[in-house]
Amino acid sequence: SSGGGIGGLTLASSLAWFDKGKRIDVDIYEAADVLEEIGAGIHIWPRAWNLLKGIGLEEDMIKVLPDQTKPEETALVFQFRKSDQPSGQSIYDMYAKGGMVRVHRADLQRILMKHASAACKLHLSSRLVSCTEKDDGVHLLFEDGSTKTCDLLVGADGIKSTVRRLFLERQPPEQGHGESIEPVWSGTYAYRGLVPKTLLDEKLPGHRASQVPVMYCGKSKHIVVYPVSHGKLINVVACAHDRTKEETPYDGVSVLQVTHEEMLSKFDNWEPEVRALLECIPRPSRWAIQNLRPLKVYGKGRVLLLGDAAHAMTPHQGAGAGQAMEDAYTLAYVLSHSDIVKSTAQMPLVTHVYNAIRQPFGNNVLDTSRICGRLSGLTDPDKQFPEINEGDDTVPHEVLEGIILKMEGLWKWLWDSSVEDRCEEASSMLRRIHGSANSEYVKSKL
Repeated sequence: SSGGGIGGLTLASSLAWFDKGKRIDVDIYEAADVLEEIGAGIHIWPRAWNLLKGIGLEEDMIKVLPDQTKPEETALVFQFRKSDQPSGQSIYDMYAKGGMVRVHRADLQRILMKHASAACKLHLSSRLVSCTEKDDGVHLLFEDGSTKTCDLLVGADGIKSTVRRLFLERQPPEQGHGESIEPVWSGTYAYRGLVPKTLLDEKLPGHRASQVPVMYCGKSKHIVVYPVSHGKLINVVACAHDRTKEETPYDGVSVLQVTHEEMLSKFDNWEPEVRALLECIPRPSRWAIQNLRPLKVYGKGRVLLLGDAAHAMTPHQGAGAGQAMEDAYTLAYVLSHSDIVKSTAQMPLVTHVYNAIRQPFGNNVLDTSRICGRLSGLTDPDKQFPEINEGDDTVPHEVLEGIILKMEGLWKWLWDSSVEDRCEEASSMLRRIHGSANSEYVKSKL
């Protein structure tokens, strides 16, 4: 695996769980000299929670959750408010079975690393520069001149994936893969930070954000707020969207420390509790939210893509990390079929099944996340609801609630469905294709 982030570590953890016979050797090559995660809070919906539970991580995960969190019970997901006006108003309280678990990204990575360590070797300072697929495997060349050979190369190396570029550049040009090599700007800046609960309590005692998860909404802007680290910190992501910049190249610095003045200027005239919250961010950073144009293929032969390398998406469903984990879990599940995947010759079959299951699903989540970003900013791309002007405090409640309910409908798969269904489909496909493996049609597809 190339990349030691959430996706790569979930793959190793899943293989440690599924591969009881220790048939598979996993090497993770990470470009950085230290394994660390940037970012702060991360959403884990019931669909992803059940996945982690399924590979034996539940006990360790519960230890890092706020004391009152009970992942099996119906819980508040968000309180939604219209806040781009001096006196904010409540829109809707969204509940879901299992709610949404929020953890610090570093806690999740630490737990994954603990469970992955038994199944993998981690190689730091290993920056991939080229890969060549041959009959005996994939030959890797690293920046320091070292070489390795693997049976299956998994690109889990993030939104600026080297493996994605190398993989897509060798696909037939007429198939139009080039437009997905580089990420594009979504048109959104996200101002992020962690607020100590004690600081917020001093600034505005009884602030709702120190008690419950909230989404503050306004025209083309929204702020996602929830507690992490046993409630000691409040994770804040304040998004401002410019639709005219969607799918444009972004040549600036993706993550930048900014002044409070810049951040607050985006949320002038918002209700006081929002302004107080933003003022408490110790060191705000501005993230240019980028995404990929949908890939036509996630893998072929002995090379495949996973997580942000395959479907980097906007964060407006809180599904990016969960989809990386699903990719990894599905791949490990397919590889664990020891009665079929008996030798390295079956790697193209594994990749074919993985692509057939994950590519349409991942691309759909990517697209839905973009739509949810618009709805979070009180804009309905389908124009089912009337246009809302910034700061308008006369918008009928049923219009505001209708927009949020529409988004809830797009989110329901995150708690109403299971990755196991897709894995069973993958298993059936694997067995069906394997049974026809000598046909010329199957050979051509692999």
